Order: sequence, then C-alpha cells, then structure tokens
Amino acid sequence: MPPNPDQETLTLLRRRDPRGFDQAYARYGARIFSFVVRLVGRAERHLAEDLLQQTFLKLAEHGPELRADSDLRAWLYTVARHAFLGQLRGRRREPEAPNLELVAEFSPDAEARLLLGDVEAALSRLRLEDRELLLLIADGLEPIAVSRLLGIEAATLRKRLARARQRLLHELERAAPRTAREASS
Repeated sequence: MPPNPDQETLTLLRRRDPRGFDQAYARYGARIFSFVVRLVGRAERHLAEDLLQQTFLKLAEHGPELRADSDLRAWLYTVARHAFLGQLRGRRREPEAPNLELVAEFSPDAEARLLLGDVEAALSRLRLEDRELLLLIADGLEPIAVSRLLGIEAATLRKRLARARQRLLHELERAAPRTAREASS
C-alpha cells in the first residue's frame, strides 16, 4: 500500500502544530472552495467562503483527533458536504445554477473558460445528487472514499456514477445546438 501523502500533515495536526493546519489548507483549500462554489450555485461568494471557513474550523477543532492513517482529503470533503447540506436544510430549497464568474477563476485561458462554462451550466441542470457525485469523482477522490462519504455501497456508486455521467452528457448534447446557434449569430 502506498504511503499516505498526508502523513506529515496528520502528524503535525495530531501534535497540535499549526504547520499541519497550514499544510492542509495549502494543499486542499482551493479544491474544497471549488467544490462548495459548484454546490452552492448562484449564491453569493460569501456563502462558499463561509462553507470553506466552517470546513477548516472543523479541521482546527478535530484535527488532533484524526487517526494517523486518515484520508485527510476525503475527511475535508465530508465536512464541506455536511456544512453545505446543513446550509441547504436551513434554506429549504435546491441550490441555483452556479455563478460561472466564480468558477471561471480556476481556468486561465478564454477557450477553457467557455468550455468550463458549458460544463458548469450542464452540471447546474442536474439533480444535486448527480452534481455532487460527479464533482467528488472529478476532483480525484477514490470511488471507495466517495462511497463511504455518501454512505452507499461501491456497486451502487458505480451505477449512480454511470447514470450521472449519462445525464451530464445528455445535458451537454441538449445545449450544443443552442450554443451553435448563438455562435453563428
């Protein structure tokens, strides 16, 4: 089994050494922020920032309790997801489409931003469960970690992932004729 890439960070966190928190934030802060931005939809940037802050406050509080073999990235996504779901329950409504200006910050060139915009728009039309699953897998979380995070069996995850990918493809294909018409006008 390969060594845990977060071993040093976890050791520092367990010792209550602030460098552990700094390392965790440097390694995962932008990824977690990107994840919550895409979950909250058109909500103000401050909501995504609040969710990021809640996630890392939990790390500051519970980091010393993490096991040495913990999957820190999966733990952070779980905390961020729970913070988002708590916020969603408080609002009692589905999130709106993502604010593409926030998401575009993560892509340096214009063509990539346009493609990212198409994908983000298609993602926003998916059910929350599909969008969340695709975002977790796209960020490189291992399927076993995602199945644990979502509380589902690995076989169920594979089926849901296949269906979510099909729905995303359908949304992209559905938008393609519209995009072609807009480009020609």
